[in-house]
Amino acid sequence: MILYLSPKEIYIYSPMQAKRSAGKTKCKTLVIKYKHKIIKMNKPIFSIIKIGNYFREISVVVIGVAITLSVNVWINHKNEKKDIALYLNAIKLELETNIEMIDSEVEYLQDWENYSLYLLSHDKKSINPDSIRWGGDGSGLGTVKDIIFQTSAFEMLKNSGAMRLIEDKELLQSIWNSYLHLESIRMSINSYYELKKEQSIKENQLVLEGKPPLIPLYDFFVTYINFGALEGCKRISVELKEMISKLEKSKMIKQ
Repeated sequence: MILYLSPKEIYIYSPMQAKRSAGKTKCKTLVIKYKHKIIKMNKPIFSIIKIGNYFREISVVVIGVAITLSVNVWINHKNEKKDIALYLNAIKLELETNIEMIDSEVEYLQDWENYSLYLLSHDKKSINPDSIRWGGDGSGLGTVKDIIFQTSAFEMLKNSGAMRLIEDKELLQSIWNSYLHLESIRMSINSYYELKKEQSIKENQLVLEGKPPLIPLYDFFVTYINFGALEGCKRISVELKEMISKLEKSKMIKQ
C-alpha cells in the first residue's frame, strides 16, 4: 500500500512496494515504513538496486578472471616441470656418453702408466727389447689426442634460464660440480698429451738425423707418469656415475 503525504515524500510499507512504485513517482525522497521502522532515502531505491546488480556483475567477472589466471599458472607450472625433466634426461644421457669416453681413456693411460713403472724399475741396459715394441714397435707410445667431452645439454640448460626452476638446489649444485670437474680433467689429459706430443716431435727429429733413441719416449714416461691424468679419470668416472644415480632417483626427471 502506498500513501502520498506530499509531492516530495511517500510512505511505502515494504521494499518490494518501493521497487514497484519507484518508476511511478517523481518524488525526491522515499519514506519507507517497514517492520514498524521509518527509513528516509534521498535517492530512489531502484538506483541502489542497479548499483547492487552492477557490483554482482563485476564480482562475476573478477572471479572468472581469477579462475582463468589460476588455470594458466597451473598449466605453465606443469609445462615448466616437463621442460626440466627433458633437460635433466638430456644431461643424464650426456654424462653417460662422457663416462664411456673417460673409461676408454683410463685403459690407454693405465697401459702407459704400466710402461712408465716398468721403465722406472729397470736400468736402461737391462730393459727387455720386447717391452719397448709395445703398441707396434713403439709407435703407439707416441699417440696423442685432443679430448673433448660433450657439454651441449648442460649448456642448453644454462642458456634456457630453467635452472631457477629446479627446486632441488643440492642436485643442481652437483650437476654444476660434475661439469666443472669434467672440464678440469679434460685440461689435465690434454696437458699430458701436449707434453707427450712435444717429446715425440723431438724424437722424430732425432730419427731423421739418424740418431733414433734406444727407448722411445723414455724421458717422458719416467718423468711424468701420466701427469696425474689416470687417477683424475678414475675419480671423475666414479663421480659422474654417482651423479647419474642421483638424477635417476630425482622426482624432477620423472615428470
